[in-house]
Amino acid sequence: MFQFLNFFNALTWPMFESIVMLIWFRTLMGHHHFSRRIFLSAMCLLYVINMVGNGFESPLLRASVASTLSIFVLLLMGWQQNIVRSKRVILLYAIVSSLLSYWVINFEMTMTTLVNVPFVIKTSLDFLANVVAMLAALMVSRVKYSWLTEKFLERHPTQLHTLLFGSLFLRVLNDGLAYLFAVNQFSGSILWDFFLLVLIVGIIFVPVISNQHELLHDRINAHDVEMTATQNYAQQLEDKYSEYRFFRHDYQNILASLEYGIQSENMSDIKHTYYSVIQKSQALLPDAQLLNLKNITDTTLRSTILVKHQAALEKLITFNVDCQQPFTASAFEEDLNFYRVIGILLDNAVEAAEKTVEKTITVLMIDCEEIVIINSCTQDIDLTKITNFEYTTKENHSGFGLYFVKQYIKQHENIELATMIEKNHFIQKLTLEAKNQ
Repeated sequence: MFQFLNFFNALTWPMFESIVMLIWFRTLMGHHHFSRRIFLSAMCLLYVINMVGNGFESPLLRASVASTLSIFVLLLMGWQQNIVRSKRVILLYAIVSSLLSYWVINFEMTMTTLVNVPFVIKTSLDFLANVVAMLAALMVSRVKYSWLTEKFLERHPTQLHTLLFGSLFLRVLNDGLAYLFAVNQFSGSILWDFFLLVLIVGIIFVPVISNQHELLHDRINAHDVEMTATQNYAQQLEDKYSEYRFFRHDYQNILASLEYGIQSENMSDIKHTYYSVIQKSQALLPDAQLLNLKNITDTTLRSTILVKHQAALEKLITFNVDCQQPFTASAFEEDLNFYRVIGILLDNAVEAAEKTVEKTITVLMIDCEEIVIINSCTQDIDLTKITNFEYTTKENHSGFGLYFVKQYIKQHENIELATMIEKNHFIQKLTLEAKNQ
């Protein structure tokens, strides 16, 4: 019985470790969907690595080779899948995934060293610990939260490097303790296991909390910008209303002059009124760029468009919105990155239209299904390159905007983006819930 359990445990242990590590890695990388082929290939490779690692006679090699090669496999997997652009972020979460995958079994082994148990029970507990580790990883993976904080860590390289070196230190320290445990020079400590877990959780949540704090600060600033844009727009409405009142007053005087000329049948007065007053009064007609916003029921979308309208107005760009029916992006109302995509597309439209003689931007919103942004453009644009990382035709720009849009579209099945150029007009057409119909 013991030999069967020992053999069964030797075969299943590496499999559990591989699956748990992949689940943690997928969760930490923002619930990225790996293809079945990639997932199975990585699992088989990790299984072989763990089997080979467990076969080393040297405790030091057994403790370090498997974890090191597993981290390398996860790093390569994340890099090839183009999940994120930063290899350092992928490495950080690969190391953390390896630490989390081993924690439950390490805790179980620590407990069994403190209490003498028969080998059969210990082998059974080893198997049970692997099952618990997988269930714990699956439970956390069910939490619908994007753990990925790549953009925050990229903006804060000092914090990224601190967390990365901290995770590397924990990985080396954990391998060293595993070696001491294997040669019976370290009996294990429950306090160490929980301290290690606290440090691992800290590595995960420190950037998450910091990122949420920064996002909250950005939202407050964005709200201030939206309030300013709304106030400016309201002031424009008041100014145009005043202009209409003045024009109405002048129009009444014009009618009185015409009436007097008609009654006296004085053609010269009528001609004078037409050429000197009516013709010139056309210049007094307000030429307001008033947006058709009443049908945009999504307040965040309406605010985003209003802010970009104000930016366009400052650059003397004609900005029109055509929304004939109530419009709301119901499938994306809780997704701030969706509104960021709209903002990026409108920013690019403003920057391109500013360089043209026509200076026009038109936003079409159709049946809650399509958002079409059309802007005048002058230069030839290579549509095959504009979404590439760090590609830009503008000075002092990172080229990350449209790359972010491309990654967002790639990760969401209910939205598509079509880009085209027609007669010096750059057209970007977003189709919402495109693949769910």
